[in-house]
Amino acid sequence: MPDPQTKRGFFQRFRGSSDELYGHLTQLGRNLEEAVFRFDAMVTHWDEREGRLQSIRETEHNGDRLLRELHDYLRDTFFVPGDRESILALTNELDDVVDKTLKIGMTLMLYRVEEPPSAFLEMVRLLRECASNLRQAFDLMPQRGRRKAIDEHCLRVIALEDEADAVYRSGLEALFDHPTDMLHLLKWKDLLDWTDDAVDHANHVAYRLMSLNQDLH
Repeated sequence: MPDPQTKRGFFQRFRGSSDELYGHLTQLGRNLEEAVFRFDAMVTHWDEREGRLQSIRETEHNGDRLLRELHDYLRDTFFVPGDRESILALTNELDDVVDKTLKIGMTLMLYRVEEPPSAFLEMVRLLRECASNLRQAFDLMPQRGRRKAIDEHCLRVIALEDEADAVYRSGLEALFDHPTDMLHLLKWKDLLDWTDDAVDHANHVAYRLMSLNQDLH
């Protein structure tokens, strides 16, 4: 006679639970926030940037591990709560934000730039706020009846992306208004571009999370 525990394990794998999916998403959301907070610490504690960069690398590696675990869950589970492709698209966008923070941190070191301009620091602050709101939204996913609260966090990220666009434009204007050093201008244009791109990816995560929220709640 089959062992009841084995039988239950088989059916859990055959039909995945929402709790298991939410566990994966919550861990990814928290890792995203940790990566962006460490990136923020790097640019606001300029004298300690080398050690801070290593800590961002560690969260990026952890994010890759968490993403592989989610992919394993999706591969091994026949019936997944929500749409499988939507979950993959959401988490890949989230991973892109973490990758961008590491790329910007590494480029800051490669370019050997001096202390960042105010527009760059403000964009990093907005990115940090995006990550915080996304983490809070992911933390609410396992709770029934929190669809509105999850959407509110996502809408906040969408509004922050609009703010970041305005800061990005003003930052570029400031660079081109006083082009005393062309190499300096090009370096900071690259860094502003990539930070804006990271905020854009956070915005994409927010839209995709709202769609998944509708499916699951």
